[in-house]
Amino acid sequence: MVRLLNQADWGEDRGRIQRLKGWVYYPLLLEAYDTLQEEALFPSAIHGPAHIHRVLLLSALVCQGEGVGEGMVRQVFRAASYHDVGRTFDGYDVDHGARSALRLAELTGQTGEALRELQAAVTAHARPDREMEAVVASFHPQNLPQALELTRLLKDADNLDRVRLGDLDPRFLRHSSAKDLTGFAERLFQRYPGEGSEGRPRGTKGQKI
Repeated sequence: MVRLLNQADWGEDRGRIQRLKGWVYYPLLLEAYDTLQEEALFPSAIHGPAHIHRVLLLSALVCQGEGVGEGMVRQVFRAASYHDVGRTFDGYDVDHGARSALRLAELTGQTGEALRELQAAVTAHARPDREMEAVVASFHPQNLPQALELTRLLKDADNLDRVRLGDLDPRFLRHSSAKDLTGFAERLFQRYPGEGSEGRPRGTKGQKI
C-alpha cells in the first residue's frame, strides 16, 4: 500500500492523496503500515491483509476529514489494524470482534484505559449499531463519548471497504467525510484488490454492521 501511495498517477484521486500526504498525522499512517504484524492477520482474500491495508487508508482519510486529534488517530489505526484477527471464517459473525479484542493487548502493547477503549471499539464493530452503545459501555470506559467515537470511526472505515462485497450502502455510514469517500473506496479496491480477490463475493444484504 505504501508503494501505491507513492505512485504519481492517482487519476481523479490525485488531489485527495496529495492532501493526505500533507496531513500532519500522515507519518502515523506510514508507521501503522510499517509496524503492522502481518502474520497475525486473518489469512483471507476477504478479511485478510489487503482488507486491513485498505481500511487503514480509509480510516486515515475519515480521521483527516473529521479533524481528529493525534490520540484518537493512533487509536483508530490500532483498531483498524487488528479488528479482524479473531475471525475464523469469512461469513457473518457478530462474535469475531470480541475474539479480536482478546488479542489487542499483545498486538498493540496498550494497557489500562487505552486498551479498554480499543477492546470496546473492536468488540462493537462486529455488532449492529443498535447494540453499539451498550457493548461499548460494558467495558466501562472513563470517557464513553470518546470510546463511542472511536467505534464509529472504525466502523465507517471498515464499512467503506464493503465495496469489495458489492453492497456498500452510504446510509449506514456515520460521518459526512465517510460518505464523501464512497467513490474513492470503490476505486481503491480496484487499484488494490489483494491476492486471491478475483471477482467479488456476493454481499450479505440486510446484515450491515
